[in-house]
Amino acid sequence: MTGTSGKGDKMKAIPQKDFAKAKAQQGARDKAILSALKLRMASSLLPGEAPLAGKRLDEAAAFVVEAARSRASGKPAILVRSETGTVAGEPRFMRIAIINKDMPFLIDSIAAALAARNLPIDTLVHPVLPVRRQEAVLMEVPEGKGAGEKLESWVYLETPRIDAKERHSLETELAATIGDVRAAVADWADMRARIAADADLVPDAEGAALLRWFGGGMLTQLGALHIDRKGKVAEKLGICCKSTPDPLSADAIARAFQWFDGARGKPGKVPLLIKANRQSLVHRRVPLDLVIVPLMEKGRVAALSIHAGLWTSAALATPPDAVPVLRQRLKTVMDRLGLNPGGHDYKALVHALTVLPHDLVCSFSDEDVIGVATAMVALADRPRPRAALIAAPLGRHIFGFVWLPRDLLSTTTRLKVQDLLEARTGAVTLDWSLIVEGGNLAMLRFVMDARGQEGPVDLAAIDQALQDMLRGWADGVEQALVSAGEDGRASALAARYAGSFPESYRAQYSPEEAASDIGRLRHLGEGTARDVRLFDADEEDGERRLGLKIYQRGGVLALSDAVPALENFGFRVLGEVPSELGGGDEVTIHDFTLGLPAALDPALVLGRAEVIEAAIASVLNDKGENDLFNRLIVVGQLAAQEAEWLRALYRYLRQANIAFTIQTVVDALAGAGAVTRGLIDLFTVRHDPAFKGDRTVASDAALAAIKAGLADVSAINDDRLLRLYRDTILAILRTNAFAPAGEQALAFKFESALVPGLPKPVPWREIFVYSRR
Repeated sequence: MTGTSGKGDKMKAIPQKDFAKAKAQQGARDKAILSALKLRMASSLLPGEAPLAGKRLDEAAAFVVEAARSRASGKPAILVRSETGTVAGEPRFMRIAIINKDMPFLIDSIAAALAARNLPIDTLVHPVLPVRRQEAVLMEVPEGKGAGEKLESWVYLETPRIDAKERHSLETELAATIGDVRAAVADWADMRARIAADADLVPDAEGAALLRWFGGGMLTQLGALHIDRKGKVAEKLGICCKSTPDPLSADAIARAFQWFDGARGKPGKVPLLIKANRQSLVHRRVPLDLVIVPLMEKGRVAALSIHAGLWTSAALATPPDAVPVLRQRLKTVMDRLGLNPGGHDYKALVHALTVLPHDLVCSFSDEDVIGVATAMVALADRPRPRAALIAAPLGRHIFGFVWLPRDLLSTTTRLKVQDLLEARTGAVTLDWSLIVEGGNLAMLRFVMDARGQEGPVDLAAIDQALQDMLRGWADGVEQALVSAGEDGRASALAARYAGSFPESYRAQYSPEEAASDIGRLRHLGEGTARDVRLFDADEEDGERRLGLKIYQRGGVLALSDAVPALENFGFRVLGEVPSELGGGDEVTIHDFTLGLPAALDPALVLGRAEVIEAAIASVLNDKGENDLFNRLIVVGQLAAQEAEWLRALYRYLRQANIAFTIQTVVDALAGAGAVTRGLIDLFTVRHDPAFKGDRTVASDAALAAIKAGLADVSAINDDRLLRLYRDTILAILRTNAFAPAGEQALAFKFESALVPGLPKPVPWREIFVYSRR
């Protein structure tokens, strides 16, 4: 075997032995590189991490070498692959290898990119190696620190696997992230020089000091650019040459010019500190901090010098009296409030300004600083829910501060607070953070995009809504019971029941809902082990739904007891969430989500909630019949007693050898509502002792309504059934249906000859007795 090489048309044969020699040399290099890499990877694990050894180490090192074999200058080499575990039964996972020039912010930027996709890092090693390359090809990894070789960071990670499309997207995002890191690091010296030069242009001593403080290492400088009034961009540095060529929209740039021009009465303070809507890809995934300085020409603002970066952790932790601008604001606030240095209030205010995020407070007006800081001081000794909202200088953002007792803090609470702020302001959350100190006060901070906001924000209403939402559970339940009319018993009921509700219930339901549940629970007794409450539920996929709670004393209700009963009432059971209450009552609340029969108006059902609830409770407590006739209570709008009359007549007709099944009979009655209503009216006017009026006239009216309804019945079997019911009712001579005894057992006395289809011999009279027993 031979090969060819050469330039142009001149080709030169390469002997087979040379190929073999080259292959052997490559194999020897790979073996040496793998050996060196395995030692470095094993030794670079952080303390406490699972060891990387044996076959797992061999495979990881081979994967990293595969990624590192070729890397073009100035670009990362990235390899992402889904793998099968080496141990039987081990789940599939994902390997990631990133080969890049060693530089600051690399590892935390990569970790932030994965965290943004909710990808936990199971393994992370990143040895820094001296590397020899011939053009892009890896040739050798010298021992030790090498001798003048370039240092490369070889990053290896293991994470849960994602699909192919997401892996491709992740590769693209990692490349963009590393591109931003490279650009920021490469232009760092120029960006530092520019912010120092801009400081010399600022006439205000504190503003200039803040810029020099940033340039001295208190701002992680990531990008910079100049932009003039016409929107022309120049002098781009760092990430402004990569992922963020436009850190501000055209509208925001116009507002910034107005800020410095004094469009609102007087020129705004320099520098202007604002947040970008774009998140940083470098170091931390948070909105970029923008520091804007006006560039003057002939006494007029000609352009803006924009610096993009992030406040460093050291800057955020610096005491306020050591931060330019903030120290001046602290003095102004102290003077206006008349506080004496060394006093309790003075120390409390200094502490508040230390805890409050410097990156926001530096941009606030004196009035906003006083409002937020004094609110925090007032809450320190008496923690309670409180909110404060501050508009950013250009009106593009709202900064929300929410304080609450730390015992109320949870992810569910944070999301509820966020939803409340978004709903009340019309803004969208860009970022949030949490501060929990050694005391009993927690502070949530939100950065919100307010560009879609319309009209002023009612802070008092938001503050009250927050307190209503976050007040103590027991207090909230007691107040809800008072609002529900339980004034005299609210305290006792809250003391008995409020603490019994589990955390899962409290996270999902409000105190008002708990008060409604307590109103049913308190009536459960020995004779009534189960009760029911019907209510409106949220619409989903365009379908209106109902909620139904079943209150069960003495353990948990088996779904096999509840679901068939609810289906017999015509409902579709879509879901169920149980809540077992603590304490000595052993009560469970089963929250069902129900679908309705087609074309049935939910409002119509809820309007008859008491009737339907009583009927369902009767069935669940084994006092009512559990069959398809219960559907007539919901669909046919009958009372439970009326459905019982029709059920009893069906049982009589079944004894007389009627051929129709219960399903067919109920479908016929439900499908002809006017006829069914007429049948009930006919039975009532003929036999109810309490009926007032001319029975003959009322009976004829009921028969006419039945006749008119039958004209709309198209199915022959339905018509026969309905006429049979009519004739059977006409054959009844007497009944106890309206007497107290009828609640235990129904009795009908028939003139048998008037009942169609009775088998011969037909009796002269007969009495039929029906009971669910």
